[in-house]
Amino acid sequence: MFSKNNLKDFDIIIVNQTTEDKMLSSPFSNVKVINSLERGSPASRNLAIKNAIADVCLMADDDIVYEPNLKQTIINAYKECPNADMISFEAINENGNQYTNYFPEGIHNKKSLKKIFTWVITFKRDAFKEHKVLFNHHFGVGSTFKGETEYVFLRNAFDKGLQMQHKGVTIVMHPNISSGVLMGSDNAFAAKTALRQRYLGNLSYLWLLKYTLYMWIDKYIKFKEIPHKFKIGLQAIQQYKKLKASGDIDRIYDN
Repeated sequence: MFSKNNLKDFDIIIVNQTTEDKMLSSPFSNVKVINSLERGSPASRNLAIKNAIADVCLMADDDIVYEPNLKQTIINAYKECPNADMISFEAINENGNQYTNYFPEGIHNKKSLKKIFTWVITFKRDAFKEHKVLFNHHFGVGSTFKGETEYVFLRNAFDKGLQMQHKGVTIVMHPNISSGVLMGSDNAFAAKTALRQRYLGNLSYLWLLKYTLYMWIDKYIKFKEIPHKFKIGLQAIQQYKKLKASGDIDRIYDN
C-alpha cells in the first residue's frame, strides 16, 4: 500500500476482525492494531473512526497502492478548501485508467457522491464525530444489505449539512472489479433496492421494476432470472421496512 510513500508519515489503524486464537500486534509506534471479534465492514470502519487520532482521516482497503506524495496532496487540498469537512479524490485501475467516470471538481451533490468509493474518502475527524457520522451497520460486506456502504455513509454526512468537496486528483490505484458480475448478483439487487427504499420510499417498487428490466436488456441477467431478481428486491424492501419500524436501521452501535 505504501510502496510509493513513507510509512512513518502516517498514523495507521488496522482493524483485525478475527477469532480469539488469532490476535495480531504491531511493533511500530505509528501502527495500531485493534483486534475485534465483531464481523462486517461497517463495524470495522466505525471502530477505526472511533479510535482515530489524526485531524484528517483517510479510508483504506487491503488491495490498493497509494500514489506518491499522498500526505502532502491531502494537506494541500484542505489548505485550498479550509471549510471542507470531507474531500474525495480519484483512483486509477491497474492499467492506469480512471477507475470510474468522476464528476467535475467542486461541491458534492447527491448524485456525485454515488461515484465515490471508500479508498478516496478523506474527512475531518472532529466534524464527523460531532455530527455522529458513522457507517450504517446494515449496509456493507457482512451486513444485512451487502453493498452501498459508502453512499449511505456519505449521504448521512450530506444530509447533516457537512461541507463536502471533490478534487480531481488521483491518490490511489485500485484493481478493476467486474461490474457485470457485481451488478447482476443477488446481493447487489438487495442492497440497491434497500437503498432506494431508504431514499425514495414506496417509489422503490417502481424503481425495482425498471431496474430489473434494465439489467435484462443490458444482459447483466438472463430472462429466466427476472422473477427471481425481482423477488430478491421485494424481500429487501420488506426487510428494510421492518428494520425501520423497529428503529434499528439507523441505530448507532458503540463498539
